[in-house]
Amino acid sequence: MLNLASRTVARAATRTAACIVTAGLAVSATPAWAGDLAQVVGANETVAPEGEEKVIDAGHVDIGTLLNGSDAELLARDDAGESPVWRHLDDLVFSVGDAAQQTLPDTEDFSFVGAQSGEDVWVVPQTEQVGVPWLGWNTQAPSLVDNADRGVTMEFLGHSGPGDFSLFLQNGGFEAPQLLWSTAEKSESEFWVDLNTHTHANWTFTEPGTHQVGIRIKGETTNGEEFSTDGVLTFAVGDGADIQAAQDAEWNPAEATTEDSSLPVWVYVLVSGGIIVLIAGVTVLVKSRKRGDGHA
Repeated sequence: MLNLASRTVARAATRTAACIVTAGLAVSATPAWAGDLAQVVGANETVAPEGEEKVIDAGHVDIGTLLNGSDAELLARDDAGESPVWRHLDDLVFSVGDAAQQTLPDTEDFSFVGAQSGEDVWVVPQTEQVGVPWLGWNTQAPSLVDNADRGVTMEFLGHSGPGDFSLFLQNGGFEAPQLLWSTAEKSESEFWVDLNTHTHANWTFTEPGTHQVGIRIKGETTNGEEFSTDGVLTFAVGDGADIQAAQDAEWNPAEATTEDSSLPVWVYVLVSGGIIVLIAGVTVLVKSRKRGDGHA
């Protein structure tokens, strides 16, 4: 992957730029300062046993990678309770009720969502909202920070479910959204994430029902060994969504939908000292794997 932003440039930017993160679609949503994303991930946090199912309908969760040598595992760090718990993705369903509905504004900026201006979509938002899961990702696990080389690549393996899915970031002010993934328009399938970072984005769905999103995290250790881990996020979208059907969903990579592009856009996300820096750059690739039910 071609890296157009050096660490020196990134550090200089963090000293001079601060960014307010706002919800991508709802102007009424309470903005979160970048400092709200500051957190510390401990080396001895609990990992839930496989098979311990949980439905998450609110609260803060990050997906992240735990590394043991070159063996990697993509888990979800659930810190809604008194202490954080890393959970297996196959055991989770994110319940995204109608409280998550937002109306697309009258602008072409959000055409990648796959719905028309004025239509309602379901959004797991970039900023925390009462009654809606707050889902992000981090590269802060000590096992990863201490052993991975510089960072990881986060790759979109596809979406299964009714309608379209997209993932995007949006800065404060009047800046246009920064598209990460979309099934409605051509978009990149992967982006770079530096070590020791934490960020949230807008996860949008145009139709209710069971949705699954396949993700791969890959990188190299400081010893030059490659590692890769796949996972599938499962969402029950809408008040009428069948939670049990979502829990029973099986991922079929051959039927998952992706849109890839030859247009290079590399997104560098750095969170340090309460500051987020987003820098445009390069890369592209598409693959598939692990649990769900969908369309091509």
